[in-house]
Amino acid sequence: MFETGTYKIATAPATEPLTASEVKNYLKVDSSDDDALIALLISSARMEAEKYLQMALLPQTIEEYFDNFYHYGLRLSISPLISVTNVKYTPTGGTEQTLNTDLYETHPTAQPPLIIRKENVTFPEVSLQGAKVKVTYQAGFANAASVPAPIKIGMLKTIAAAYQDRQDAIMTLPTAAMHLYNAYRVSFFR
Repeated sequence: MFETGTYKIATAPATEPLTASEVKNYLKVDSSDDDALIALLISSARMEAEKYLQMALLPQTIEEYFDNFYHYGLRLSISPLISVTNVKYTPTGGTEQTLNTDLYETHPTAQPPLIIRKENVTFPEVSLQGAKVKVTYQAGFANAASVPAPIKIGMLKTIAAAYQDRQDAIMTLPTAAMHLYNAYRVSFFR
């Protein structure tokens, strides 16, 4: 069994997977009247896709918090893993420290990515008062061109649905978008 942490996005991506011109072309919009709305829809569609996929689509910094080190290590919530900046922990009765990189290795291609304790080493004991291990890492595809085309098409379908129906209604991902995303969705139960 793998335990999960809770995470927050410390640094959001600097760009989006789709440009306004790509979206306007898909929507068949020629004017600039809705440019601000389209920019919001692109950002919103990316965030919804990331939530559904359990992925970062473009490079961003994640801070993930765990209550403890687990016997195997730590399972990170967001894929694809680019790099781990550091693992910090608070030992029982102590102050925050950085875990020595000689104690662990990363498995960035695992879905979800893992930080594994190296053989014949133990992780330090941590305080019992919750969220005493913090992993700072970068996740995401290298750039917009690296984001798989089906994910981009799913985003376009989500944007089109939101652009066409601006009413106050419960918005769910379009079925076609979910179908496209499912091939990339990270499953915690493999």
